[in-house]
Amino acid sequence: MPWRVLLALSLWVLAACGGNDATPTAVPTPIPTPEPIGVIAVTRQAVETLPAMVEETVPLPALPATPTISELTVVEDDIDCSIDFDIDLAGYEDLKLKMGCAVGPSNNGPVGLNEFGPGPQYSRFMLWFGAEQEIYVLFPDQTWQSYRDTWDESQPEFSCNPLNVAPSSPPLPRRGFGKLWCSVQSLQEQLGAIEREERLCQHVIVQPFEQGRMVACFEDATIRYFRLLNDGTWDLQVVQ
Repeated sequence: MPWRVLLALSLWVLAACGGNDATPTAVPTPIPTPEPIGVIAVTRQAVETLPAMVEETVPLPALPATPTISELTVVEDDIDCSIDFDIDLAGYEDLKLKMGCAVGPSNNGPVGLNEFGPGPQYSRFMLWFGAEQEIYVLFPDQTWQSYRDTWDESQPEFSCNPLNVAPSSPPLPRRGFGKLWCSVQSLQEQLGAIEREERLCQHVIVQPFEQGRMVACFEDATIRYFRLLNDGTWDLQVVQ
C-alpha cells in the first residue's frame, strides 16, 4: 500500500474518533422562499363563459279564497205568483213586496175621483167604482170606508147646501159624492168642501192583491196609485 494512502486512512480514523477538533456548529437549513402567487385576472370574457346560475322558484302554497259575506235581501221579482200584475201598475215602487201576489185579473171599469179639503197635496178623497156601484171614502187619518152608491138620475144633482152658496161644484160635491157627503154624519167636517170638480180617470187599472186593492188613476201627465189595504188603511203614491 502506498504511504499516501496509509496517511489518509490514519487521518480519517482520527477524525472519526473525535480527535481534538471543536464541536461542529450547526448550520440552519435555509427555508425556501415561496414563489409569489400570481393574481388571476378576471376578464369580461371569462365572466361570460362562467355557467349561469339558475334560480329555482319554489311555488308557494295556494291561499284560501277570502269568503264574501253578503246580506240577505228580498228581491220582489223572486216572488213566484200564479197571476201577473197589470203592466200599468209597474210604476208603483216595490209593488209585489208591499202588496203580495195578485189574486185576480185587472179591470178597466170606470173610476170617478174627487179631492176634498185644501190642495194641492190632497189628503182626502172619494173614489167611485162604477162597475161595483161603490164609493170609497179616504179619510185624512189614512183610513178608508166604503159605501153603497144609491144616487140615480132621478134625484137632485146637489143633495144639500150647508154652505148656503149658489149650488155649484166646486165648492159643493154633487151626484153620488154629494148625496153621501150630505147623508153620512160628520162627513162634511172630516172632508171639507171641494176645490175641483169630480171627474173620471182618463185611464184606470184596478186589481186585487193579497194585501188589498191597487188603483192606478191616469190623468194628463200624472198617475195616482191608490193602495186600499185589507186592514182598512190607505196610502197614495203620485208619479209625474
